[in-house]
Amino acid sequence: MINYFWLVVVMLGPVLLGGAIFFAIMRQRRLSGRERIHQDAATRELYQKDEAADTRPYGGRR
Repeated sequence: MINYFWLVVVMLGPVLLGGAIFFAIMRQRRLSGRERIHQDAATRELYQKDEAADTRPYGGRR
């Protein structure tokens, strides 16, 4: 009886994992043009803030 239990566990484990991965991949969507523009602008803003940061207290320059 216990052998059948482990057979089911070993067989269903990869199937469930594969199903979860498939579900996650299918739920992804591409960004629309407007969303992509907003994302790029936010990324540029973060990089500008990082470049302008005063890092002297941490051993950096400026």
